[in-house]
Amino acid sequence: MHRSPYGYWLLTRYDDVAAALRDPRLSSHWGRKHAGAPASDDPFLRAQQVIFRSFNMQDPPTHTRLRALVQQAFTRAAVDEQRDRVLGLVDDLLDAGAARPGHRLDLVAELAFPLTITIASEMIGIPTDEQLRFRASFEDTERLGDPTATAEQRQAGRDALVWQLATIADVVEQRRHEPRADLVTALVQAEAGGETLSTDEILAALLTIYTAAGTTTERMISSGVLLLLRHPEQWHLLCSDPPAVVPGAVTEILRYHHPNQQTTTNRLALEDVTIGGVTIPAGSTVRVALGAANRDPSRWTEPERFDITRREVVSLAFGQGIHYCIGAPLARMQATIAIERLAERFPDLRLADGEVRHDPRRMDRYERVLVELHR
Repeated sequence: MHRSPYGYWLLTRYDDVAAALRDPRLSSHWGRKHAGAPASDDPFLRAQQVIFRSFNMQDPPTHTRLRALVQQAFTRAAVDEQRDRVLGLVDDLLDAGAARPGHRLDLVAELAFPLTITIASEMIGIPTDEQLRFRASFEDTERLGDPTATAEQRQAGRDALVWQLATIADVVEQRRHEPRADLVTALVQAEAGGETLSTDEILAALLTIYTAAGTTTERMISSGVLLLLRHPEQWHLLCSDPPAVVPGAVTEILRYHHPNQQTTTNRLALEDVTIGGVTIPAGSTVRVALGAANRDPSRWTEPERFDITRREVVSLAFGQGIHYCIGAPLARMQATIAIERLAERFPDLRLADGEVRHDPRRMDRYERVLVELHR
């Protein structure tokens, strides 16, 4: 339980994090801070108000209503419909790597990035010629939650958010007039008990879904394969029977190296809350460290050991409680297919010498992971 000089409480132990994720007194509804504020003509403030409508930034009963409607468009059947597309994309990307001189493939830029950005963009209708710009804009909006960001970086983040919402709003308006068999149309048409989603709720939901499907999963795949190759005995075990071993490997990757070390949605203490013997005052901001919780030695046997056969696998990788990640099945499916096809097609896969580079913006992420595709 750490009181950060940046003004928030950081929870790191498994039991404390799990308790916080389930505690209704720790609100996800950050829009309440701006409740009653008049509508603004400022494009960024308007965009911010839309973001606060996202289902993951609401409490019951609003959260219950929104999530039920969004879930209609994100069922397991809907995810399964993506399976053949994901498999085809993975094989195409591996074919391209195998055809390059030296049979080299960058797991970040040439596998995980194009795979997840294509699937996420197709789901929410981002035109092909805008996909790279749309994904790149999230690098700017990420800095809005960074207390160390410069004034220029914050302004770039504001501009990026305004552009993102305008781009998605155009897609939503198109689907109202020309429905398609896609996620946007499903959200536009979703209805339960006479309730539908407003335009702002749809826009916020689509941005939330894209963030999970197009950025977090990207990091999970590239970092996960790197982990396996840095533990060659685990890679060889996986290659012995990929269909049987890969699902457990994905679970252990999520535990051992979570793609988001902290939850992206902070919590707001609605009243004094005592967790782990420490009282967090009402009005405090609370962040939970999923990466730390998933290596808590009171929860895990040898938590620093990477073991794809581990059985005590109830981690907090996708959260817990009412805000459990709605995109978990899609993330698992993409990672499973990517790792399985690598193991089946290139069991002698190896890291290229000196070709692993951390992302200078976040040292828990990688900017480049170059491998050699040996069969």
